[in-house]
Amino acid sequence: MWYRKCPLCNSEVSYENKRSWYNAKANDSMCVECQKVKLSEHFTGRKNPNYPTNRNTKYTESQWKLECPECGVVRCFASKYGMNVAKQNKSMCEKCSTTKQPRGVAIGLTDKQIKKMRATKAGFTSWEEYKQKYPMKKSYINEVHNLTRKQPLHTLPNYSKLEENRGRMGVEGAYQIDHIISINKGWKDMIPAEEIANITNLQIMKWEDNLRKH
Repeated sequence: MWYRKCPLCNSEVSYENKRSWYNAKANDSMCVECQKVKLSEHFTGRKNPNYPTNRNTKYTESQWKLECPECGVVRCFASKYGMNVAKQNKSMCEKCSTTKQPRGVAIGLTDKQIKKMRATKAGFTSWEEYKQKYPMKKSYINEVHNLTRKQPLHTLPNYSKLEENRGRMGVEGAYQIDHIISINKGWKDMIPAEEIANITNLQIMKWEDNLRKH
């Protein structure tokens, strides 16, 4: 066993793996309880955002607003991230989206074509393979994401930039959490979700760099 002190509460933390002890020491990682406190502080803005809890208000008191590019109606968003995604995608309001952006069957695709597209997008060769394996892959992906959120992300380089501007690909200046060994490769090579989500397999980078990596 290897031991070290938590830099925040000074409690003793034990490690069964020397590599884990070494990485925790190098990153000055906190104990699990202190990590929970820090993560809860980080997500406070999501639990208590600056808009009313009653969704019937449609976030009218939110500071993030954007006009529909089609009809000009002002839409309010729960977060800056949501507003940036809508701006990047030039998405319309719900009413215009229904009438101006028909999809699937509405634009002439057959049921077989739609199923083929869904299977291909998920990384499978056929609809039959998709039906058989997708639930397991989705479960694996969800497990990796859940475990990733439990890691001491604040110890990663560029974490402050992630806090300032976290977003999807295409959002200007956005940073993302990247899995060095990708989730898709982890699924194909049957690597345990715990290894893919481990802090040693995580890095924070701009979405452009993340895209170039693939």
